[in-house]
Amino acid sequence: MKTTSLNSLLYYLNKEKKLLTFFLSVRLLMTAIDIYSPLLIKNLIDDALPTKNINLLLKFSIILIILYIIRLIFAVNSQANGKLMGSKIKQSMRNDLVKKILSQPSEFFKKNQNGDLISRVISDLDSVSTLCHRGLEDFIFSVITIIASIFIMIDFDLKLSLITLFPLPLTLYFVYKENKKMKTAHRLVRKNSGLLSSNIHDTLRTISFLKDNCLENFAQNRFFEKNETLLDSEKKNMIPSSLIVSGVTFYSNITQLIIILAGGYLYIKDGITMGIILSFLLLVDRFRLRIMRMVGLVDIYQKGISGVNRFNEIINLEDRINGNINLTESIKSIEFKNISFSFENNNILNNFNLKINKGEKIALVGESGIGKSTTAGLLKRSIIPIRGEILINNIPLNEISFKSYLNKLAIVDQSDYIINGSIIENITLVKEKFSDEEINFAIDKSYVYEIFDKFSDGENTIIGEGGVHVSSGQRQKIAMARLFLKNPDLILLDEATNALDIINEKSILKNIKEEYSDRILIAITHRLSLLEDFDKIYVLGENNIVEEGSFIELLELKGKFYKLYNGIR
Repeated sequence: MKTTSLNSLLYYLNKEKKLLTFFLSVRLLMTAIDIYSPLLIKNLIDDALPTKNINLLLKFSIILIILYIIRLIFAVNSQANGKLMGSKIKQSMRNDLVKKILSQPSEFFKKNQNGDLISRVISDLDSVSTLCHRGLEDFIFSVITIIASIFIMIDFDLKLSLITLFPLPLTLYFVYKENKKMKTAHRLVRKNSGLLSSNIHDTLRTISFLKDNCLENFAQNRFFEKNETLLDSEKKNMIPSSLIVSGVTFYSNITQLIIILAGGYLYIKDGITMGIILSFLLLVDRFRLRIMRMVGLVDIYQKGISGVNRFNEIINLEDRINGNINLTESIKSIEFKNISFSFENNNILNNFNLKINKGEKIALVGESGIGKSTTAGLLKRSIIPIRGEILINNIPLNEISFKSYLNKLAIVDQSDYIINGSIIENITLVKEKFSDEEINFAIDKSYVYEIFDKFSDGENTIIGEGGVHVSSGQRQKIAMARLFLKNPDLILLDEATNALDIINEKSILKNIKEEYSDRILIAITHRLSLLEDFDKIYVLGENNIVEEGSFIELLELKGKFYKLYNGIR
């Protein structure tokens, strides 16, 4: 069942119901003081001044001062607890959102820009937090203040009340109509803001490439274009929002004039008191403040509800179906059985079949875009086949739990997944518990110690975001150290050594083959010379596997592999 915006807000507000109850109670007391103050001022003017009663004047004044001090204390408390409630709701929503995002398959991240996802987690939920405390406060207590003030006016004088309140329905209708015009503009602003954020993220991610190719102007123009689009969408919102603010100010000015004229007339003719007239002016000023708060609430509401909607777009995504079978045995066999996969109507694999047994070292080779990395993605469960199934120990992969399977799989591919931490942290993040013997083994077999020697802080050297302080070859050594630390049953190397020099490449591959001779090794590479001692090489073509055999057998065949090896089209 999909979660609605209202359900989401109520769910997270309920999680903070103690803070919410305290916040609303204090705010209600503040509103009572705001409403009661004009009554005291009326009594002060009508009772103390005409009789020239100094004691009564001081009494009302002292009561008002005490009320204002109490209100100040309440205001500080209300603001602090309201912001705390909003921040805790924001924290809880961010935790749930990031958890949901991280549970999505790799295809999700190909379809959604990083900048937009960051915007959903950060700025969108900032707006939701504001809606939960300021929006809630402004709406509830603005309505309470306006209704209570109307009853007080009627109690003071019905005629003056009817005259004074005449413009109010027209003003509220005007605000409602202009608010509808703002909705579409707000959605467009949020969308274009996310696109601008994505553009900045994309530019910074590829900044080295841009600078190396003198593409600063290209990046600048792309940013200017996105920024101009955002400005255009913001312009569409300016007239309605300006009309609302100006219209409410006009209402306040007209209403004050009405009170002075009508009140003055009734003062002369019907004998209403000056205290009533002044109280009406104060209450109308409360109207103005509260209507302005509600006008501000329009913006808060639109941003907040847009944030909740974008939050729900992710939260309502279906979870990947996790298998309920724990893979407790070592991986003894892998079988691709009649696998078909396509992307955007482009068939990549069609009835693909392949079986690999424990201890076999096999390679997948072929031209770019022919399905090698797709095969790896299917094996990693980052993508799901359209037809067919993958069997692990004769068990369908989709019936095996993610964690029990992935714990037995080590993947090293051409991407350098480096966190902004130390070298040793980057190695050990793949395993929660390990012994000194295990980490020393991983460091030794991957030759990572050679990286330690180049930095004064050794293994504790912080290598920066994306590993900017180490070379691409050093980053691949770190990735290989993770493999050795994980001690997997299934090793998947996808262009895993393309940044290593030939000595390190052959040495590390030799260590993998020797240490894991009884495990399954699958390599995807364009460096065909590395495959001389592999058990079997599968050459992929438009019709799945077009050739298979050992390195020598395929060269002697002088077919597709021979042409790839010799660079012949």
